[in-house]
Amino acid sequence: MSLIKDFTDFEAFKRCRDFTRKVGGLIRKEMIATKDLDLARQIRRASVSILSNFAEGYEREGRQEFLQFLSFSKGSVGEVRAQLMYAVDEGYLEEAQQQQADQIGKEATCLVGGLMKHLSSCEIAGRKYLGRNRSAPKLGNKPAPSETQNSKPKARNHKPA
Repeated sequence: MSLIKDFTDFEAFKRCRDFTRKVGGLIRKEMIATKDLDLARQIRRASVSILSNFAEGYEREGRQEFLQFLSFSKGSVGEVRAQLMYAVDEGYLEEAQQQQADQIGKEATCLVGGLMKHLSSCEIAGRKYLGRNRSAPKLGNKPAPSETQNSKPKARNHKPA
């Protein structure tokens, strides 16, 4: 098992990148751009969004934010897959080419979904929550009153002994 030091280390990101490369090639080589410039631009924007959201979520250094941006990334994979189907239906793209790209897209979305499932079950809140002791707080556990900024000690009734 290798240590993740950057968003580019994730297999999910690598497969998303493979998908965006394949899609970019289809847009350039298969003349979608010359047949429907608006569709080509939309596919390009959604493809860029796949990688951008993955990277942005990771760099925000919080588990919940990463999950949110992975969700956007996964959604963009689906968006591009659907747009390529539309391109086939409109005669802009051969079905075999769309199916090749679609298979890579399915693999990418499966890997992103698996990463999301893993992160959802993880107790570490994220790198930005690491304190001086370098241990991350666990989600779901409420901090003791002494650990919160605005907490006031509760008055206690002590009976003399």
